[in-house]
Amino acid sequence: MRLVSLSDIGLVRKVNQDSYISVYNKNHDLLLLVCDGIGGAKAGEVASLEIVKYFGEVFASNHGFKDADEAITYLKYQVRQASNHVYKMSLTSKKYEGMGTTIAGLLISSVGNFVINAGDSRVYGFHDHQLRQLTTDHTLVNELLDRKLINEEEAKVHPKRHYLTKFLGVYEDATCDVYAVSSFNEYYLLSSDGLHGYVSKSQMENIIDNNDFSLEEKAQFLLKSALAKGGYDNITLILVKIGGDDHE
Repeated sequence: MRLVSLSDIGLVRKVNQDSYISVYNKNHDLLLLVCDGIGGAKAGEVASLEIVKYFGEVFASNHGFKDADEAITYLKYQVRQASNHVYKMSLTSKKYEGMGTTIAGLLISSVGNFVINAGDSRVYGFHDHQLRQLTTDHTLVNELLDRKLINEEEAKVHPKRHYLTKFLGVYEDATCDVYAVSSFNEYYLLSSDGLHGYVSKSQMENIIDNNDFSLEEKAQFLLKSALAKGGYDNITLILVKIGGDDHE
């Protein structure tokens, strides 16, 4: 297994509010996280960084899991704890008031693989030449789509398309999705919306599927594609290859 992590401020924003981490526990299970700070000037970068710092500490001391249920319970609990940590920080200073972050995560463990999600950062799986979104966007527009109140074209231009319905840190309690990945994937991609919000699924799919590119080149091409679309947001991605050698 190999991975490449990249983060770029983009071409417009003055601060990179994205944070990411890859950390192994004592059982050599791997946890990957991408967090995208929200709240504009209200210290979104602090919220996202605090979440990955929290998990960097607690997961490194974890000894592994006896089964899938224990892994899911652990992840849900630690997400709530991390969110509460950020919320308490937000009460200590006016400049932190209302700060929050998305979270998208992947646990690759001896008892299975699991995704974590709150917000609109994403985890994708790639298998058999196809890129599949494994997480659900927690946005107002996605809820309207599910209820068939708007269509796909209306969603793209909806004035509230960036409104999140789940996130960490803003309130005392937070919920997130945590569930097992049921299918095998040759690659996993974690990304903030600075990537998937501007680069089409088919374009990302073609880059990952190109066997002439190394893993590092695939990650770089994904980043460059987002910059070529205008780089309007911070761009963060983690690309993971399951098995294989240095050049696919």
